[in-house]
Amino acid sequence: MAEQQEHPRFSESITVVGQAAGTYNGKPAAQDAVRRAWLKDPDGMVLGHVWTDGQDAAGFVKNADAGRPAIAAAAQVWGILKDAHDAGRPAADVLAPSLYAPEFELVVD
Repeated sequence: MAEQQEHPRFSESITVVGQAAGTYNGKPAAQDAVRRAWLKDPDGMVLGHVWTDGQDAAGFVKNADAGRPAIAAAAQVWGILKDAHDAGRPAADVLAPSLYAPEFELVVD
């Protein structure tokens, strides 16, 4: 079985009540710097949220109530985040709805 590696810039964790998000520079993202956008399926179900500190960290947090669709979405979002990073896009760009269309709707406040 292949070993799964985490990309140092993108992580599935986020700063929430004392939990630190993984960041490119190894420091926790400042809670007030984190922006979030809801990820929805075509039927409007909230699958989770994409987050970024706008500088060097980004990730996806699944909506536990969404079950298997959220798990499947997490795998796809991970690929989107990895592709964005590999293309040299800044972390702030991961909140661009066009990255997730047409499979998902990213709702940015």
